[in-house]
Amino acid sequence: MRTFQLTIIGALFVGGLASCMQQVDSTNANYDQNDAQIQTYASAKQLGGQLTSTGLYYKITVANPTGRTPKVGEEVEFTYKSYNLQDVLVDSTKANLPVYYPFGLQSILAGLEEGLGLMHEGEKATLLIPSYLGYGDQAVNANLPAYSVVRFDVQLNRTRTETEQINDYIARNNLVITDSSATGLKFIKTQDNPAGRQPGLGQTLTIRYKGKMLRSASAFDSTGTSTVDVVLGQNRFIKGFEEGLSRLREGEKATVIFPSAIGYSTQGAVSANRYIVTPYAPLRFDLELVSAK
Repeated sequence: MRTFQLTIIGALFVGGLASCMQQVDSTNANYDQNDAQIQTYASAKQLGGQLTSTGLYYKITVANPTGRTPKVGEEVEFTYKSYNLQDVLVDSTKANLPVYYPFGLQSILAGLEEGLGLMHEGEKATLLIPSYLGYGDQAVNANLPAYSVVRFDVQLNRTRTETEQINDYIARNNLVITDSSATGLKFIKTQDNPAGRQPGLGQTLTIRYKGKMLRSASAFDSTGTSTVDVVLGQNRFIKGFEEGLSRLREGEKATVIFPSAIGYSTQGAVSANRYIVTPYAPLRFDLELVSAK
């Protein structure tokens, strides 16, 4: 609900895939060695892939050319395994457990994000990522020391717009839409009180609320069982939150779901150098209007 102060750019949030946002030193001998290692490995394995201008090597191993490709701001769902160039497994934790990521955020390995952008839904690919597009001078574990080329075997399951994410969420949770608006807000009334007063601009509202991203089990902001007073219409809060409140009467409760355009937009919300709300994130708020004065 609060309009968080955003002072950190490129905050990291995807665990072991987080980009270190480093500047590439073109004179680093390790990087030249990476390029040679990639060529040697690809030739020995007869991958028959392609090298991009950035230094990423990729090979589509299962093609689906009619599938959609990700666009900036869409949620991509993918799985992967990673290996070193001795074909020793580095990470298989996401082989069956999908990663959901706002494409274009540039908070995961640059080579992995570039590779995903070259794929269509339903495709599989092998990516050979040099350290300057990967983990850089950071060691992942004993199998992948600093300045190592990493191989990702990736499957892009799907890419979804915010509207598709919202519709999928509503269907998955069997929610019944009471009303919707041109802003994209979906209104689900959960407690009705037709005799209650409708709040007006400038009124002080006593409310309870809980807000979360659609993929999150926990709230990023909540009053809990307590109440808080807010003044309606002062533009202190995100637009979707205020629009949802304005549709309630005293004594009513509702769930509202809305796109990032009336949420935290392309910036998201950051706390302690991590996104608590990612850019391009549709949100859910559970609202209760206790009273309006």
